[in-house]
Amino acid sequence: MGLTEYECPSCGGVMNFDAGSQMLLCPYCDTKIKVSDYKAPRQEEQDKDAKADSNEWLSEGTEWKPGETDGMVVYSCQSCGGEIVASETEGSLTCPFCSNNVVVKEKFAGDLRPDYVIPFKKSKQDAMDSYAGYVKGKLLLPRVFFAQNHIDKIRGIYIPYWLYDAKIDADYRFEATKVRTWSDSDYNYTETSFYEVDRSGHEEFSHVPHDASKEMPDDLMESIEPFNFSEAVPFNSGYLAGFLANRYDVDVEETKTHIVNRMENTVENDIRNTVTGYSSVTPITRNKQVRSLSHKYALYPVWLLNTSWNGNNYLFAMNGQSGKFVGNLPVSKGRAAVLYILSALGFTLISIIICLIIIS
Repeated sequence: MGLTEYECPSCGGVMNFDAGSQMLLCPYCDTKIKVSDYKAPRQEEQDKDAKADSNEWLSEGTEWKPGETDGMVVYSCQSCGGEIVASETEGSLTCPFCSNNVVVKEKFAGDLRPDYVIPFKKSKQDAMDSYAGYVKGKLLLPRVFFAQNHIDKIRGIYIPYWLYDAKIDADYRFEATKVRTWSDSDYNYTETSFYEVDRSGHEEFSHVPHDASKEMPDDLMESIEPFNFSEAVPFNSGYLAGFLANRYDVDVEETKTHIVNRMENTVENDIRNTVTGYSSVTPITRNKQVRSLSHKYALYPVWLLNTSWNGNNYLFAMNGQSGKFVGNLPVSKGRAAVLYILSALGFTLISIIICLIIIS
């Protein structure tokens, strides 16, 4: 199985893609190379070795118990010989022994090759700083969450996405009402007038994303949108160096219904917002036609932070391009109780002061 390693041509060190410079960077000698200009010094040798070992991924002497590697693949690092154990969908890896960055060619070849990639713009430190800002001022948050060393794992990972283009024509009829109220010395009056309002519209959508990884929660991935597609570039595996990357394991057909519903809801809301000046507006008929639906395959950058507390796991995500940070936080029952007591005492004290002022 073909492996691509990113070895520094100057010193032989491991090169990473650097979000700040948008270049491959060697942390040992500070050599920088444009991703498009990089050529592996030993690529022919790597390909030859990989071909010879294509059916022999495990190093000699390794014994695995039956079922132990189900759903996993074991690669042999070409730099140190250590074993890299990964899931079947992982295509960019780091050797746990020598920190060598490896891209598995077959995971991003042929029909599996992405059309585009948005390179990371935000660094690991940016993710840590965003986490600190996210929890700052949360009075009911357990104290342990304020310590950055409580984070179990921080991963920079390229998430596979299907990107959809479409054109939608829509015709709507709404029932709208206008309500007028008045009163005299005897009664209160309400007059409701009913109207039918017709609207037609046309919208075009470009690069609407839907994550294509079963591992990622759809709601979490939608929460870190939008991504700016104008910064996407044609796929090059060099952008993956130093980061994790998964190939898609959700087929495009599985996402079409959700993405079309999402587009149609957007059209309905946009058309609904043109019906103004009424007390209420309710759609009664909808005619929608989706045309020119097409898709592309891309990898988008995401920072994932994992932590645990009281036996529960908490996952936070940051858009690796824009820095948008999302995640669910727990509430400390102890802190909530203290805050409730303090609030009650404060209310009681204010009431006493008001009473004393009135009496005096």
